[in-house]
Amino acid sequence: MVEPLVVLGIALLLVPALGEIAKIKKDKGFLWLAVAGTLYLLAAAFSAGFGIAFNIAGLSYGTALFSVIGLIFTLIGVVMLIISLFK
Repeated sequence: MVEPLVVLGIALLLVPALGEIAKIKKDKGFLWLAVAGTLYLLAAAFSAGFGIAFNIAGLSYGTALFSVIGLIFTLIGVVMLIISLFK
């Protein structure tokens, strides 16, 4: 489960750079997507955990928690970009 989260996180972190190359300057939407990419990488870090230590400490829910928060941030960022591009 680590690999898809890492790929998604890196892809979302590349979105602002690709938008800058394409001369699309919409700061708020790109900022939300960059934060979502960071959250997906954080979820991957929880997913690559230390097994029994995370289960004892109750930290096994970190992957699900940060994945859901990352999904919400991704949706907000995409909606903001769509609105700003069609304005």
